[in-house]
Formats: sequence, C-alpha cells, structure tokens
Amino acid sequence: MSMNKIKGIPLETTASYQTLSQLGVQFWNQDRQTAILQFQITRNNYPLALSEENVKVFVVLESGDSFLVDDNLDFLDELNGVVSYTIPDNFMRVAKNVVGQVYVTTLDEEEVVVQRQFSFDVANDLIASLPAEDKIREIKYFSDMRAEVAQMMEKLNNDFANMNDYVTQVQQTTENGIESLKAMIDLKEKAYNDNHIAKMKELNDKGTEYSNKFDSDKAYMDEKSQAFKDAVNSSGVVTTGQASGWQKYKLTNDDGTRKYLNKGSFTNVLDLAPGFYETVTSDNASAQGFPTGINNASFVEIDVFKAAAGRMQIKIVQNYNYKTFFKTIHTNGVDGGWKEITYANPDNPYETVLESQNKANTAEINAKTYTDEKYNSRTATLFSGTANGVGTSIALSESLDNFIVVYVYGQTPGGYFVECADPEGATDFVFEKTNVIGADGNEATVFECVIQKIDRTSMKIISDTYHGVKSGNGSGPNANRFTITKIVGVRK
Repeated sequence: MSMNKIKGIPLETTASYQTLSQLGVQFWNQDRQTAILQFQITRNNYPLALSEENVKVFVVLESGDSFLVDDNLDFLDELNGVVSYTIPDNFMRVAKNVVGQVYVTTLDEEEVVVQRQFSFDVANDLIASLPAEDKIREIKYFSDMRAEVAQMMEKLNNDFANMNDYVTQVQQTTENGIESLKAMIDLKEKAYNDNHIAKMKELNDKGTEYSNKFDSDKAYMDEKSQAFKDAVNSSGVVTTGQASGWQKYKLTNDDGTRKYLNKGSFTNVLDLAPGFYETVTSDNASAQGFPTGINNASFVEIDVFKAAAGRMQIKIVQNYNYKTFFKTIHTNGVDGGWKEITYANPDNPYETVLESQNKANTAEINAKTYTDEKYNSRTATLFSGTANGVGTSIALSESLDNFIVVYVYGQTPGGYFVECADPEGATDFVFEKTNVIGADGNEATVFECVIQKIDRTSMKIISDTYHGVKSGNGSGPNANRFTITKIVGVRK
C-alpha cells in the first residue's frame, strides 16, 4: 500500500519575474522514503516534453548548512513534462527550512534552463524532538512494565495449573498482582504525563520562536513586496491584472460573440454604433434601412465601422443564403447605396484548394500555348519560288510593315547566298556578290541586283548586272544572273 506524501509543483519556463514559491508544505523528520516532490515543467503554459534521451533534470535543495544536488529524478509522464523526486532520508534528518530549485539541461550540457525557486519546511515530530536520554528512559519504562506483566502472567498460569490446591492463594495473589499492576501503571502514567507536559512546553516554546521568526520574515517580505509595487506603479507599467479584460471599445460581447439585437429593436441600421451585431429583421426589413435583397424576419450579421466626417462602412450578411451587401457613407453623409457581392456559383461561393490548383494549371497551359505560338510564329515566309530576270514581280504573302528585318535567299554564278534587308520605308534592296574565277584566282566578277519595293506587299527586280574586274568590261543591262528563291520576314 502506497503511503507517499506527494506535493505537485508547477514550474513555468519563462523569463518573466517569479517570486519565491511558498508551497505551504510541511514534512516531518521521521518521514522515510515518503516525502516526494512532483514537478510539472511547462513553457508558455503548455507541457514541455522531457525524457532521459534528450535532457537531464537536476534538483538542488538547501537547508542551513546542508546542501544537496541530485539528478535521480523519475520521469513519470514524459509527454506532459512530469518528473518526481523522493527526498533522501539523510537530508530529511537535518533539514528545516528548505529552499529548492530545478535545473533542466540538454545532454550535451550546451543549454541550461533554471526554474523558479520554491520552499517548504521540515519539522521535528514528537519522537524526534525528545532528547536521547528521555527516549531511552521511556523505552525502558515500557520494557520493564512488559517484563513484569509477563512474569505475573507466568505465575498466574502456574497457579491455575494447580487450582484445586491453591484457589485461595491464587485469589490473593491475583488481588496483590492487580494492586501492584495498578500502582505500577499509575507510576508509569505519572512519569509519562510529566514527560509529556515538559515536551509540550518545549514544543510550545519552539512554536512561539518559529512564529516570531515567521512574523519577522513576513514583515520583511511585505516590505519588499510594497517596494516592488511602488517601483512598478512609478514606472508607468500596466500590470497583467490591470490589463485583464481591458479594451478601448468593445466591438463584441465579453466572450467574443456578436452583440444580439432583438427583432425590430432599432429604427435604421445606419443608426447603429460601431460593432459586430446579429439580429432578426423586422417584418418590413426595408423600413429598417436593409437592402432590398434582404428578406423580412431573417437572421442577419451586421458589421459597422465609422470614421471621421460622417464616413462609415456597413456589411450585412443574410445568414441562411450567404447574400452579402456593402454600403459606404462618404464624407458629410454622401450615401453610396447598397452593393451586393454576387458569386459565380452561389452554392459554392468559396474556391477550394483543388479548384485554385486547376485554375493555376489551366493558366500555365494557356501561357505555354501562347508562348509556343508566339515563338513558332516569330518568322513568316513571304515568298517561295523562282524569280529571275529584270522586270520579274515578287508577290509577298504579308505586308512588310509587320516585320523588323527580312532575309533574301538566292543564287548567283558564284553560289548560294542569304542577305539581310530592311523592310522599312521605300529604299530598294541592293545585293552585291563577288565571284573569283580560275584555280589561281586571277579573274573576278562582281554581280549586282536591285529589287524595288512597288508597295508593302509586292516587289520587282529592276536591275541585274555584273562587271569583270580584270577585263574592266560590264555586262550591260539585264544580265539576269540573280535568282531569288525565298524571302523570310522576322516579326516585330
């Protein structure tokens, strides 16, 4: 059967000031393996998970010259941060006014948290407070009494064994024994009472001494407490008690719920003070200033905000069907009228995560498609075929105005070529190609072609000549050595 004396001690892990915790606990010197301190360690008022795998917990106890440091704490409830410590017997024998503190350190001892100090008393019980000599005397008294009674009982048993011969002797001996026993009991009772009175006087004297010391300590603590209060009051700091339930303006009830207004209890919704309300509209809701879409005798939630110069904002939600209306009153009472917030799907007005993701996926696909189309259509073939000879027309599939540059593909006696040309304005395209002739390169011919812009969608070859560099002879007009095979435009 468990006979433990367990005291639970909450320890909040915080940097805020915490006074010495007076546990109001008293153990006795003769408590053996029954004086137990049980700590629940929290942080931000939530249990701090502790186990032998992540922390060490130390307890330090001090009483006068006696000092104890021990880490033999039991982890009773690791998830709720509960540890237990049984005070050793050798400390209980010498302890009086005990001050203690708990330390929590990580296994690598890099981090240490020091918890709030606490205190309790260990008092001398009646037996422990008796001097050694009196203890021995009392024990001897009772031992002698027990021995004498045992002797008498033995003699009585012997006499009863011979009852037929010693009836008279037995009776007399019994009477003598009873008288002797009474005398002995009276003597021992008197000695016990005298000793008890003396010890009670000693206890009372000790109690008076402790009471006087307690009064002195209390006066000292009261003085320090008053000094602390004076310091706080003069600092201008608002205490937790002063700030409890404080609010410059109460928008809701104390429990955070909306203020309920009885049906028809106000004339016009515009007259309501700032706050969050719930009401049942009257049988003529529009007469109360509600928008036309709000039904009569319906539950509605009302949010009222007011600003300077008569400006205000009101939001009304009809509870059962999500209908939501807004109204703003602008400077000096300019009424903006009721505006209803409508939903694409009234039965599902709020977009889900899946729907949002689907929209994002669609937008991504559309963006990729648009980018691909733009990339793939960055160029256009304006002409493809064979155009050779002066006077040959070249029809373009799109206007030159759509392009920032064009590329002209073709061939001459010197080989194939690709030339870059400017589509802007009316300037002709002029191409010159050089052909080096002979294995030793001792001859060369320069070819030239001019293509005129007739308009923005048609062109024509108007010149095609060449010149022999070595001979110095020209071809004359219409040499027709250029063949245009393709014109490609790069879009703006």
